[in-house]
Amino acid sequence: RRDIIKIASVSWKDMGEGTAYIRISRFGGETNKEWDTAVNEISVGMRELDSIIIDVRGNPGGYLLSAAHISSEFFGGKPVLYQEDATGNQTPLNSDTAGSFKDVPRIYVLIDGGSASASEILAAALKAQVNAKLIGTKSFGKGTIQDARDFGDGSGVHITIAKWLTPDKVWVHKVGIEPDVVVEVTEQDIKDLKDPQLDAALELAKEL
Repeated sequence: RRDIIKIASVSWKDMGEGTAYIRISRFGGETNKEWDTAVNEISVGMRELDSIIIDVRGNPGGYLLSAAHISSEFFGGKPVLYQEDATGNQTPLNSDTAGSFKDVPRIYVLIDGGSASASEILAAALKAQVNAKLIGTKSFGKGTIQDARDFGDGSGVHITIAKWLTPDKVWVHKVGIEPDVVVEVTEQDIKDLKDPQLDAALELAKEL
């Protein structure tokens, strides 16, 4: 029997010079708890915190409410997204009261073509509400909210029940979100274990 190795969905690293790097690989059932743990560790472990780099590259999404929970660390009481139903009614999903990162001056979000759904919600919300800079390549473009319906015979289907829109009421479906700073990663970069997108964020964090 093989033991299942659980890889945390949230990990972080002190990059020096007051910059924290936080990687979110998915928005799963355990993500909120893992995020809260990371926030506490950063708050205790880093004396100065001037910049936060959030990495949602290759993150296919998951629980939308998890994106809202994470957004609440940065801003309080403002829309994270709007949910639009079939009749066109738009309902905001607001963040809770702002948490530990509300006064961090510089926020960067790394995105790419694999960043979808909840990743795009988080990126768009941080850009709209705290002027985060998005770095990398265009995101995937998944703007629907789906509900899994199970039938008694073991089959199931995902039904689209709503659209989600950014705080600026833009529907990103099949369009994606354009980064503020476009940085490509080449095959050679991957071979050389280079990460020009992260490097670009670190450079921007240093500049100011």
